[in-house]
Parts: sequence; C-alpha cells; structure tokens
Amino acid sequence: MYINYIIGPAGSGKTTLTKALQDYISTYNQEISVITINLDPAVQNLPYKPDIDIQDYITVNEVIQETGLGPNGAMIAATDRMVDYIEDLKYEINQYNDPEIVLIDTPGQMELFSFRNSGPMIANALGFGSIQRGIIFCYDSLLCGTPNGMISTLLLAASVQFRFANLPQLNLLTKKDLLSMEKLERILSWMENDLTLMDAIESLEHGVLREYTVSLARAFIEFGATSELLPVSAKYNEGVDQVYGKLQQIMNDDTSPYY
Repeated sequence: MYINYIIGPAGSGKTTLTKALQDYISTYNQEISVITINLDPAVQNLPYKPDIDIQDYITVNEVIQETGLGPNGAMIAATDRMVDYIEDLKYEINQYNDPEIVLIDTPGQMELFSFRNSGPMIANALGFGSIQRGIIFCYDSLLCGTPNGMISTLLLAASVQFRFANLPQLNLLTKKDLLSMEKLERILSWMENDLTLMDAIESLEHGVLREYTVSLARAFIEFGATSELLPVSAKYNEGVDQVYGKLQQIMNDDTSPYY
C-alpha cells in the first residue's frame, strides 16, 4: 500500500488533482486498486465521492454548534480532533482489502494539517506495518509567476518536507493550463537552472525585497531544495499520466511506461 498526502496552499488544485488521479488509475490501470480519503472537515462540495470521509465523524458545522466557535476557530478544533478517529480511518482502509494506492485529500488551509500536530500524527499513525507513505505538494502556477512568488512557494514546500520528515515528496506545478507556454517554460527553467532563477530575481525584484529573495534563493540552492517540478493540469488531464508514473517510480514499481 502507498499512501499519498496531497498538500498545497488553498486553491492550488488538491481536490481536482485527487479526482484526476483516481479517474486515471481506475481507467488505465484497473489492476491497481485505488481509494480516496477526504480529510477536510469543512469542504462543502467534492467533485468525487470519497471512499472514506472524515465528515462521517466530524464536521466544522458540528463543532460550531457544539462550542460556539467562529468558522476559523471551529476549523482548527475540527482538524485537531481528527486524531480521535485514527483507528476508525485505519479500520475503514482495511475494509478495502489492502488497496495499492490511497489518495488523501488534505484540508484546503494547508497550515492546519501541515503545521499543527494533528497532521504529522495522522500521517505517522496511518503508516502502520510495511505501508509506504509520500507527499504530493502542489505549487500553484498563479503564485509561481514571479521570483518572489516562487521563493515563497519553495518556503512552503520545504516547511512541509521538514514537518513530514523522511517522506518522499513529489512537487507538481498545478493548473498549467492557466499559463502561456512562455510563462510555463520560464517557471520550469527557474527550478531546473539555479542561475536562471538568480538572474530573474536580480532583474525583476527591487530594493530590500530583492535582497531578501536573493538570500533565500541562495539558501535553497545550497541545500538542494530546488528539485524537479512536474507541470500538470488536472482539469484537462494533462500530465496526470506522468504523475502516476512518478508515483510508481517512488513505489519501486516497474510496470509504468511513463518514467
């Protein structure tokens, strides 16, 4: 079993990607069993029907009615209380007879899952036995169009990797359909060539912001934090096959033709 936690900033396309991956695997590799888990206790509408849903156990609206908290406080409380249902989630997963791939759609506000204790606790608890775990991190293409935005997203991705230590992380540039070919190639070049990113910072950023951005970029380059960024459009199923191929590569499975 390989559990994938799909994490990224709000609006980066996590839920759409979850559906696209589920549809692709179910359609093109029916020998692989895949299930989805929704871990967002506040989501109103999903484009897919999750096989396991945290809202069967706790919802933000229930917490609001119970505690009188506002929406933000209730979201924090609901996310923290998800750990109370870890055994229920494990039981439900087991009812699917050891699925090969589990796609976990995490809360829209990534900081609630990634930076509070509940997220790593859930990730560790669900990794029982010989189960493999990994992270799919979504770089929002609209946030990465400037060097400053790219460095900010790199900070988020690095923070997630730090919080979920030792888990392999696959980085995706989501919503590539919203970019022109020129902008897409520019963003990808920043990740592929350190000098290209530094040149862009020097020419496009100014003043103190440029100094901050240069310093952060140097730190990322020194520690090897810049890595392959795989462009994908879950809305139009572009690049989804390559994402699946990368997942199989991480799983040490040689049956995919896409890597």
